[in-house]
Amino acid sequence: MSKRILVVEDTEDNRQSQHPDLILMDIQLPQMDGYEATRRIRAIPELAGVPIIAVTSYALSGDEAKTREAGCDGYVAKPFSPRQLLAKVREFLPQ
Repeated sequence: MSKRILVVEDTEDNRQSQHPDLILMDIQLPQMDGYEATRRIRAIPELAGVPIIAVTSYALSGDEAKTREAGCDGYVAKPFSPRQLLAKVREFLPQ
């Protein structure tokens, strides 16, 4: 069975929205930050249980905790290797 991943980020070409199995959330967005976007997604009953992984350049002490407080399930700091991101995705979407 194929899985659908929603990537939330500030590059328009990468935006599409259907019911996802996992969400990759950029924290630094132009209109609304990823913390608020995550809180809003968590308030939608159909999406409340979808895993959200923060993918962000915010990598200071306490930044991962802030993403968890907003409702993210996982955290990957930029820059990251493709293997690192894939491992985190597989953690939430096992084959």
